[in-house]
Amino acid sequence: MSDMKSFDDEGNMKFILEEIQKADTFYNSFKKEFSELVYNIIQEYYPETVSVDEIDNLLLAYSVAILNSTESVIDKDRNYPLYRLEEELDAMSRITLKLSQSANIYDFAESVHLKVKALMVKHFNDIYNLSSIGFRLLERNASLYNWEFVSSFISILSSVHPTPEQ
Repeated sequence: MSDMKSFDDEGNMKFILEEIQKADTFYNSFKKEFSELVYNIIQEYYPETVSVDEIDNLLLAYSVAILNSTESVIDKDRNYPLYRLEEELDAMSRITLKLSQSANIYDFAESVHLKVKALMVKHFNDIYNLSSIGFRLLERNASLYNWEFVSSFISILSSVHPTPEQ
């Protein structure tokens, strides 16, 4: 019973709440910087694009996916046996090999991908400690989420700004 009492101790609760607040501050800061960064790239490639709820929601979903996958890969790299990391890398490699984007949006997708990776490195110092497999797994995850974002963005863009060919 004394273990439960020490867990419920006011000092411990205060510490836990402070840690949650630090995490929330980090996540909110990352998501804001992420959205601003990607939106700037959108404006560079598609200047006619205006911020609409669908794009804002897509940017939020993309930032959360990058946050979660980066933390997940760092955790897996620390705690998984090598064979499990290799299995996951193999599976992600098979998935990302099947992804393709048309040549006319490749530059946009690559610009977003490079900026997002730079932001990941800026905010997650543990990336420097990843194994080579962990680093490749992180790259595959980032590629997958980039493809999903760009594909969804182009779909939204074409529904908001239909081209004459459509």
